Amino acid sequence: MSRFYGYGVCSVCEIGCTKGNYIDHSGKRYCSACWIEKENPNHPDLQKIKSEVKEAADKWKRQKYVKEDGPLPIGPYSHRN
Repeated sequence: MSRFYGYGVCSVCEIGCTKGNYIDHSGKRYCSACWIEKENPNHPDLQKIKSEVKEAADKWKRQKYVKEDGPLPIGPYSHRN
């Protein structure tokens, strides 16, 4: 199984995108916070949304790099006991 490296980064704030927190529009990728800021700059919860997106990205990166993926301990050939 191939390893999944991520969803890319936001073209505005450079925060890593996570599942369900990004929008692709006109060839650019936006995190949900930057998209809301672009379309509705007077949104009352804008700072809260930005902090949630950043926390989700940080949490996803920690989960991604904690896994110990690597080669088999004995190698690709069959092992004789």
